Amino acid sequence: MSDYQLDATGGESSGERVEDATEGRDPSADRESTEQSGGPAGSAGDATPGAGERLGIEVPDEHVAAFVAEAFEDPERDATWEDVVDEFVPADARERWRELSMRDRVEEVLAAADDFDDRAIDRLDDVPLDRSEPTDGIEAAFDEAMRLRRNADTFRSGIADAHAAGRIDDDGLVAAVEGYGFETDAIAEREDLVEAVAERYELGFRPYGGTLMDTDDPEDRETGEVW
Repeated sequence: MSDYQLDATGGESSGERVEDATEGRDPSADRESTEQSGGPAGSAGDATPGAGERLGIEVPDEHVAAFVAEAFEDPERDATWEDVVDEFVPADARERWRELSMRDRVEEVLAAADDFDDRAIDRLDDVPLDRSEPTDGIEAAFDEAMRLRRNADTFRSGIADAHAAGRIDDDGLVAAVEGYGFETDAIAEREDLVEAVAERYELGFRPYGGTLMDTDDPEDRETGEVW
């Protein structure tokens, strides 16, 4: 039996928003400015409790790969391994990419997904929560973080597709995930920050791995766009 852990990121919101970028740092407003603005002082990073609660799940060894693939899969992204490779690997690097083992390719994609998450966390961590309403900069930072979030989830969903298509077998997937040292902490921290900013400024977002909350029309759903 293998003891696998997932993070409980919790929370649901509604709606949808997208695109653009900004940067900035340092919040920490005092109580007086908080009263004037009508919101809590500090940044999104100050408001989040951490990486969420960890849930230890015992998984029989023969089911570990299926468990990991299911955890990576985001049905809303509709991402294929080919889509991810097309977006991730530049044309001039394709020959070197083909020389890698499938396990090494999966590790490279996991690293890229983690980088997207880290960048999303940086954007969200700098968003001040002491404004009475979102500024253009806040909305731009949130939109850029959501773009990075989509990319991270799409890349991991592409790995699940590779496993489902038989491009990498159970042992190879488990070896890649364990060899890379994949952790869910960054995803949990990212989701805590998304929730903090979205709830403070009433910005819509789709909960991680869930469905769009305010539409039943499939044509209105996000696709697995990566750029």
